[in-house]
Amino acid sequence: MNLFTKHIALPVMAPAAVIGLYFTPVLLFGCVNRGLMALAVVLLSTVAAVVTSRLSLRARAQNPLVSSWWLISTLILVLPLALVIGPLG
Repeated sequence: MNLFTKHIALPVMAPAAVIGLYFTPVLLFGCVNRGLMALAVVLLSTVAAVVTSRLSLRARAQNPLVSSWWLISTLILVLPLALVIGPLG
């Protein structure tokens, strides 16, 4: 798996899922179920962001380039939390 796929394409799925749930019609899942699915995506994404930030800090001592890739992943994984708290909340 190349670096772009691992550090950008996979983490982008979390913000895309939150945005997709935002635009999903209420009649499809119901309001409560959509909110619970969004909450699940946000929680998983936040846990993954914490893990990637720790990996970034650990990799900083060995290879700063790898550390920056993990930091980019962390920033992307924090986006669902920011979206739910901010404009989509």
